[in-house]
Amino acid sequence: MEITQAKSSDLVEILYLLRVCIRDMNAKGFWHWNSAYPSTGQIQKDLLDGSIYLAKDNFVCKGLISLNYSEPEDYRQMNLSSTGSKPLFLHYMAVHPTWQGKGIAGNMIDFAQKMARDKGFTCIRLDIYQSSEAVRQLCEKLSFRVIGSFQANYQRIPYVCYEKQL
Repeated sequence: MEITQAKSSDLVEILYLLRVCIRDMNAKGFWHWNSAYPSTGQIQKDLLDGSIYLAKDNFVCKGLISLNYSEPEDYRQMNLSSTGSKPLFLHYMAVHPTWQGKGIAGNMIDFAQKMARDKGFTCIRLDIYQSSEAVRQLCEKLSFRVIGSFQANYQRIPYVCYEKQL
């Protein structure tokens, strides 16, 4: 498995992966990802910013992760202390349904941690849809701790925020 920074030429592959993952999530009753999120415009912006990384095995894209230092606006509801911390934010992550449960998400989190340490970040922060039990279990298994929650304007169910100190 190789995880590398995505290029503009990867856009179609990224959009395909997201479409398959969104369809799978919606079929399981998770509607927080849809045709509006993550949007094509956001993906293009993230590609230009260099914040999307692809997990590939034998040239097959099995997952993606978006990482940068830009704090999501919704986090301001939580009044998190930034004193002494420099967080790297994991904005979204997806693994193709065919390869879920095979350690790819864990590999991408390991990649994020190494990248964060190498670039001088002190922690990783992420949020997950409260109903996503499997993702919550993964966060806890990987030693992330709950630091708060927020209510997005477009969702009835809150998001839970996690942090892992590095």
